[in-house]
Amino acid sequence: MTIEPATVDLAVLATAAERLSTWGFLAHPDLPDGPGPASLIVALRDVPTLRHYDPEIVEFWSTDGERGARVAITRATRMPVAADVSWGEIRITDRLGVSNEYLTFGGHCEAGEIGSVGIVVITSSAPILRRGGHSQGWDEGADAIGAFFGRLLVTVDYIPGFEAALAAADPLARYAAFIADALARDRRIREAGRPERPFAAIVRVEAARLRSDHPDAWEVGAGLLSNIGRT
Repeated sequence: MTIEPATVDLAVLATAAERLSTWGFLAHPDLPDGPGPASLIVALRDVPTLRHYDPEIVEFWSTDGERGARVAITRATRMPVAADVSWGEIRITDRLGVSNEYLTFGGHCEAGEIGSVGIVVITSSAPILRRGGHSQGWDEGADAIGAFFGRLLVTVDYIPGFEAALAAADPLARYAAFIADALARDRRIREAGRPERPFAAIVRVEAARLRSDHPDAWEVGAGLLSNIGRT
């Protein structure tokens, strides 16, 4: 997918650049510490520092019309740019082809040049969870979200119009669909087995928060989940 130059918030990029002065990237996943927002900020430098992990490309999914399209941002990308981020994987990769991966329910990306460094800022109202890689482990719940995304892909293939509905939903609604699904699955587990599933406690807290603070997102998420269940 081709992204065109756009207006971005230079103050946000400058703040991110300051935080990245001695790092290649920083992630604030959201869960389990609080309700959000989540962010991933990445520095794309012309020359690797060799002091830490040095990303050279940021890849994620965006929506082109009603379909998902892959976006890649490098130092060769014309900046500044802004793009919506759809659900799925975010990947940052260095010059050696080594990567770190994340899972997102969607959000927004802004990228621009601060000094001689390309700064990429991805933010979301829903969690962005770490899914392993060179410099990090797995966030609790990332395996469950990965499995849920697999079910979304199957539903896209079998239910007409589902991909468009999924694209039209905001990140919190997609996240609400996942939480509602995880809550239903946990309820089918015997009470004695639940303490062995620490993520189940987070699911219950998040379900209560979404119902109370974001009822519209919860309702849309329930509609998405009804289609996912049809497969």
